[in-house]
Amino acid sequence: MILLLSLFGVLSLCVPYEMSKFAANLGLYTLSGDYAYQEYERSGDIEYLARSFEIAAERGGARKADSRFEGLIAHKDFKTYCSERDAQMSADTPQYKYEDYVYGRGARAKYRLAKTAEEKEKVCEFAILHTEAAFPAGNPVVTLAIEGATKEDGAFCAMLLRKVQSGEREFAHNDYYTDIVKILEEFKSE
Repeated sequence: MILLLSLFGVLSLCVPYEMSKFAANLGLYTLSGDYAYQEYERSGDIEYLARSFEIAAERGGARKADSRFEGLIAHKDFKTYCSERDAQMSADTPQYKYEDYVYGRGARAKYRLAKTAEEKEKVCEFAILHTEAAFPAGNPVVTLAIEGATKEDGAFCAMLLRKVQSGEREFAHNDYYTDIVKILEEFKSE
């Protein structure tokens, strides 16, 4: 047993990415993300940081997701990595931009950490700032609106709706915009 634990410890230190894949195969996704982050710290490769962020955003805590988000968007290769991920998408998948995905999940983590109305207002502003005027599918405002509606946070939905419609940033009134406005109107409370 001691030998097995020692082997596990050595592998964790020497080949964290392989341990990440092993943990994911066992369904231990949070642990898998932590191993991916450990590999990023060792190698500096953005691919591992992105994987650790994606897992943290979906399964880890908001604080861990926010921390890894900040590291990911500050990485010198972030824009290039986003372009590469966009190019890898097949014609069969919806054409979401990877950068929108990252900023949307980052906004969601920030929302989960926000405790006051002022902090939530900053999250709204953050999502709006990082949403293109064309209001494409899967943008940060969409992700944040769905999160607020899922949490049935009526005050937050009202706040986000006001900010989106304020005219401070003019968005295209396409189907995505119309759908999100309807969702926010349904869940808002004054």
